Amino acid sequence: MGEHSGHGGRGDEPDEVTRGYAPGGHGVPGGLSIAANGLRFAPGETRFAPGEGADWSFRIVDDRGNAVTDFEDAHGELAHLVVVRRDLTRFQHRHPTLDVDGTWTAEGFGLPEPGVYRAFVDVVANGRPTTLGFDLFASGSGDVEGRPDASRRATADGYDVELLTDEVAAGESGRLAFAVRRDGGSVPHLDRYLGALGHLVALREGDLAYLHVHPEATDPDGGRIEFGVRFPTPGRYRLFLQAKPEGTLVTARFDLRIDA
Repeated sequence: MGEHSGHGGRGDEPDEVTRGYAPGGHGVPGGLSIAANGLRFAPGETRFAPGEGADWSFRIVDDRGNAVTDFEDAHGELAHLVVVRRDLTRFQHRHPTLDVDGTWTAEGFGLPEPGVYRAFVDVVANGRPTTLGFDLFASGSGDVEGRPDASRRATADGYDVELLTDEVAAGESGRLAFAVRRDGGSVPHLDRYLGALGHLVALREGDLAYLHVHPEATDPDGGRIEFGVRFPTPGRYRLFLQAKPEGTLVTARFDLRIDA
C-alpha cells in the first residue's frame, strides 16, 4: 500500500511499522500473530456451522485488554477483514463496522464449508498499519483442494485476467502486472474500488504469511494494473486480485512460485 510507506514509528522497530503491507521496497509479512504493535485481535466467536451466516463481532484491544476505539482510514475503510481457508481457497474481503465501544461487526458473516480458516484484520492505529491474524473453524469433514504449481490466467464473472510478469525473485523489489479483458479485447474502463484501481493479497503457502498491496501504476482505460511487490522468501504464494471493470467487482486467483 504505497501511501503507508511513509508512516513513522520507533526507530528500533522499522519492520513492525509496515507489517502486513507491501509497498515497493517493503515486504514484511503480517497476520502470523494475534498480537503486534501493542494491539491484539480478540474475536467473540471462533467456531461456526458451515454455510450459516450471522453477525460476527470482534475487538482489537491494547496491552491492558482495553478495546481500542481510535483508528485511521485505510483506503476508504477503517478496517479490512480478509478470511481464507487454510488450503488457500474460499477467499472473503469484508469491511466490518466499528461501534463506539470498540466492537467491530461483520454482518451476515459465515464460513461457507468445513475447514480451518485464517482471519486477517488490517487496521491503522497511531499512524502504524498493522495486520493481525486468528484461526476460525467450521466443523465437519471436507476436501482439501489441489492447486497448480503456477497459474497465469483466470476467469472471473465473465472477465479474463492474465498475470503478465515473467519472474520475481525473493527479497528483491519487483512488479506484478495484470491485464483484465473481456471477449478477447481490453476492458474499456476500470472503476475505483476502495480508493484504488485494484487490490492484491498474497498468501505464502505453509504459514499463510500475508502481504496486502495496492497498485503503483494503472491504465484505467486499458485494463492494466501494476503492483510494486517484494516477496520475503522463496516459496509458493497464492494471489487474490480484486478489480472493478465496468462496475463489476471481480476476484481472480493466481499461483506463483518465487525462487531465490
